[in-house]
Amino acid sequence: MTDNNLYPNVVLPMPPDYYADVAIEAALWLVRESRDAIANKIDFVPDPTNYFSTFGRLPAIRELEDLIEEQRFDMFVDGFRSFPDGAQHAFEELLTDRREALLQSFRECWKVVADAVPFP
Repeated sequence: MTDNNLYPNVVLPMPPDYYADVAIEAALWLVRESRDAIANKIDFVPDPTNYFSTFGRLPAIRELEDLIEEQRFDMFVDGFRSFPDGAQHAFEELLTDRREALLQSFRECWKVVADAVPFP
């Protein structure tokens, strides 16, 4: 008889930078999706198949850059929570247990993204 729980579905701990990178990309995806919904006058329903699209990335970065840091961090968190990647539980634990480390990773990773874009 085999044990079906021999290999439990466990997300291994990752450094905060990993979660920050994913959260930033997810926030950019949400901004792109919302801009698309507004432009097409349709309901806002984020499509996960567009997550990896680079079309509209520059305007999304500019929109996030215009936000204050706290609002931008909220977008990063909402983005991560919106994307079905299976690591939400680990992310929530990190957000609760190591919040300052995650916020610092957001700052550092966002700086890399924002510094790569020419702002007017």
